[in-house]
Amino acid sequence: MGMLTMRYLLAYYSGTTSQWRCLDTDLLPQQIDRAEDLPAALENAPMIALSWMLERRAFGSYQAAGAGKNDACVMVYELEPSAASPLGNGNDYVGPWLEMFMQANEPIGTIALAARKPIPEEPTISALRQLASTPLQATDEACQQTMDRIRDYAPSAAEHADATPAAKKQETA
Repeated sequence: MGMLTMRYLLAYYSGTTSQWRCLDTDLLPQQIDRAEDLPAALENAPMIALSWMLERRAFGSYQAAGAGKNDACVMVYELEPSAASPLGNGNDYVGPWLEMFMQANEPIGTIALAARKPIPEEPTISALRQLASTPLQATDEACQQTMDRIRDYAPSAAEHADATPAAKKQETA
């Protein structure tokens, strides 16, 4: 019989969403034999970590025993390895359940989090940011088209609003 793979629940407080989020390590593609392997497993699965944390963070080392519940670390809880399926998909909001779980269980350790990793600046992202920072100009062709559509729609909307009560009066008479 082979070695039993360990299973952990990772809890992280997301300042982005103002809620606790969790990840069952059964969702990671890498086998976890001990808690010390967790930071490397998270680094090796960046898309899973990003979708779970909703931000890019560098993972520090695992430290046995909890350092308190805060957004500067990931809380590590032990789970039964024999449970049938992973808890959620890493994106599910299970806040009430997680809050109760965290009150009933003590973390076995924490993983320190470094500052947020900046998203690499690509030329297309820079162009979009530049475009978004430029205020709209009434002389722009797109603004003119939008204003024309609003003007074209406005009379028909008023006619429709006036016609609706009259039609209802006829139906009820």
